[in-house]
Amino acid sequence: MHRRALFALLVLPACGTAQPIRQDPPAAASPAERQQQLDGFWQRQREKEAADRFWNGPREARRNLTRDQIERWEDQRWRRQGWRSYPY
Repeated sequence: MHRRALFALLVLPACGTAQPIRQDPPAAASPAERQQQLDGFWQRQREKEAADRFWNGPREARRNLTRDQIERWEDQRWRRQGWRSYPY
């Protein structure tokens, strides 16, 4: 019960003083400002795509290999690791 009373003393006065703040809507951007915003957006998109190509490029290049190329690549990797190839 004491906790509730303490909570009421701390929170309720703060709730009563909080007034809703009315803000005017943002002013419409001029065509030049809007074009700058769009150019900035597309520049950020190009940076994201470049970063994505940097991190995922090697994986995508491996996906484009044929099955024979992948098996040859895996055999070479197994030999380097000292593992035996599949048909034992």
